[in-house]
Amino acid sequence: MKRVVFVSFFFIFAGIAMAHIPVKEPFSKKMESRIREVAKMLPEKPKGFGPTYHDRDAWKHFAKRYDVELILSKAEEIRGSEMPAWDDEAYLEFSRNGVRPPGEKMINRRKSRLFYLVWAECLENSGKYIPAIEYTLRELISHPSWVLPAHDRKLDNFYGRRYHVDLVASLFAQDLGQVLYMLDDKLSSAVKRAVVDSIYSRVFIPTRETLETGRGNNTWIHRTDNWNSVCLNGVTGAALFLIKNVYERAYYVVAAECYSRNSILGFTDDGYCTEGLGYFNYGFSNYIVLREELYQSTGGKIDLFKGDKIKRIAMYGVNFEIQNGVYPAFADCKIGTSVMPYILWYCNRNLGLGLDKYEKEPVVEKQIEPIFAPVVMRSFPNTASISVKKNGRKKVDLLRQYFDRAGVLISRHAESDGTISVALKGGNNAENHNHNDLGTFVVVKGQEMLIGDAGGPYNYAGDMWTDKRYTFKTLSSYGHPVPCLDGVCQRAGQEALARVTKTVFTDRQDEFFLDLTSAYPVDGLKSLTRSFTYNRSGKGSLIVEDNFDCKTPRLYESALITFGRWTLTEDNCIEIEGENERVTVKVETPKNCHFSVTSEKLQENGPEMTRIAIKLNKKIEKGTIKLVIK
Repeated sequence: MKRVVFVSFFFIFAGIAMAHIPVKEPFSKKMESRIREVAKMLPEKPKGFGPTYHDRDAWKHFAKRYDVELILSKAEEIRGSEMPAWDDEAYLEFSRNGVRPPGEKMINRRKSRLFYLVWAECLENSGKYIPAIEYTLRELISHPSWVLPAHDRKLDNFYGRRYHVDLVASLFAQDLGQVLYMLDDKLSSAVKRAVVDSIYSRVFIPTRETLETGRGNNTWIHRTDNWNSVCLNGVTGAALFLIKNVYERAYYVVAAECYSRNSILGFTDDGYCTEGLGYFNYGFSNYIVLREELYQSTGGKIDLFKGDKIKRIAMYGVNFEIQNGVYPAFADCKIGTSVMPYILWYCNRNLGLGLDKYEKEPVVEKQIEPIFAPVVMRSFPNTASISVKKNGRKKVDLLRQYFDRAGVLISRHAESDGTISVALKGGNNAENHNHNDLGTFVVVKGQEMLIGDAGGPYNYAGDMWTDKRYTFKTLSSYGHPVPCLDGVCQRAGQEALARVTKTVFTDRQDEFFLDLTSAYPVDGLKSLTRSFTYNRSGKGSLIVEDNFDCKTPRLYESALITFGRWTLTEDNCIEIEGENERVTVKVETPKNCHFSVTSEKLQENGPEMTRIAIKLNKKIEKGTIKLVIK
């Protein structure tokens, strides 16, 4: 058995070393009675989502949902073409230069071929795709590494020294298990054996080692971010889909039952996802698939949708919207991300949320998605499609959503046409996928974000998950609309906390007060507070007021972040213009203390934005700077 010593990139950033987790008692012994109990719930034979190819009526129904001609044409194209070669140099590009796309694109080009071939064979039942499928399976399982290059920093997987399981390896194992289940006896016993053996060595054995001994680097078992739900989904699905021994299958089910609780702990008790909406979509959609595979395999006896917190998490995508489908891009969420409709539909029907908008299944794109097991789950009867739980209409506050445990406020106008609504953030600087962004805010007018948070990168540079993370301007507070003192930005860590000191909410106005003092490592800083006053009169307005008090004079600077155009008017107002909307920012400073305005283009593996710096022209000990946005 190979032992993993790799340390997860997330925990390098967080400063937590978890390569060895003390285990007082092996998981199999500690949970033996529960494993035996669960084994009695499981079917005699392993089973994946949906039907095998044998169920011709089911596949005729499947054909009505998707563009079959496109699937078959792509499958024919793949069948008649050579497999893209595995490229060591592309994989090693990350370890050498910190560049992710070459290796990831190379791996995806090879993987994507398999699923079109499998869809085509299940649809046609001709047998003509089987040689290409078997060849592709042998090629894919022979990859030097199943994990992403960015997750193989010591190249232990690549060189075959030790294997550990990441997001991609776990989901790949699940997909392979689904393929073997669906194609059943169409595949040769030799190919099936080779695939199963590879899954054991690359996924099951490393996972079991961590569960039994605490060794290895599969720290996602104990983590509270998206890795937990994604990896548990992949590993558990693979086990349910292909492991013949029912007791061994039950082992992984019980592990998922136990450790999926960590994923839920990653959300604050009010249902807020600190990782950002993009990672909510990714992580919670995998939690849904995990819930479905456990529910189906145990006949509903194990249900991960128990408890009121699940309902609050399920409502996150509704509650987090600012207006007109625009969401804050807090943390590592990409600009323009919206909640996955499928998540809301599935949760609405299973949890009885009473959301009329999500009673009907979202329209399926005729072009099939480049994922496998989740598409099978969605395409055939599941708990959301065959039954509806109704608990009455869910009351949603249209004017605001206050995530009190997270310190995040969404304040909305009563109307959405050409009006201003805002998102305001507190929190702390040690959250999952954290940016140093305490006191950041987003201003949306109509359908445009005119002032706001820059969001996460399109892809991560190598150093973004090291101790150099906050040298990137867009991840530090410099790239957010928050203060600087003498050029000093916010520090990282749990100690940097935006303490909510006061809230006042009325139909006319919302007030939100934050103490940001702990975030700034500035000698002699007595206090630095930021208050937000959002007013719904007219088209809406926002006042951002900073008050600072230092023992010695300091140079104060605030900032605005925008993707729009800006100008400084003669009366010292900043006008920001988008495609269809505009806002004016009036700057008010202490008496006898003027200000200057400069701008800087910022772009780091993401969209280009403009940082508008508002700097007082002299150092002062204490004062107030106010931004009136309307």
